[in-house]
Amino acid sequence: MRLKVGRWEKVPEEVVSSAKGLYRRWLITPRDGAPNFAMRLFRMVPGGETPPHSHDWEHEVFILSGRGRATLDGEEYELSSGTFLFIPGGVEHAFQNDGREDLVFLCLVPASAVPPGK
Repeated sequence: MRLKVGRWEKVPEEVVSSAKGLYRRWLITPRDGAPNFAMRLFRMVPGGETPPHSHDWEHEVFILSGRGRATLDGEEYELSSGTFLFIPGGVEHAFQNDGREDLVFLCLVPASAVPPGK
């Protein structure tokens, strides 16, 4: 068994090119020895958004700070600190930051959804 303990600030942040104003940090991945899930930290700047999209895999999302909206299967939901979401595989979803500060959230996905090398 491998353990990993770290600080999110020390994990490199990368631009998510498929979205506007979205940045990602890969906190825990199969490369760390996690066989089932990957944990990612996202930061979306004010005015940022993702296009509507879907995946074969589920997502678990927890909002840490900021405000925004999620559109899930055509229905809109308000997001703020403490909001959590379960997005089943195949459900179209999009996120928008309509607040005045960064929208920061954790997103967990199956390890099988992680690109090679992450």
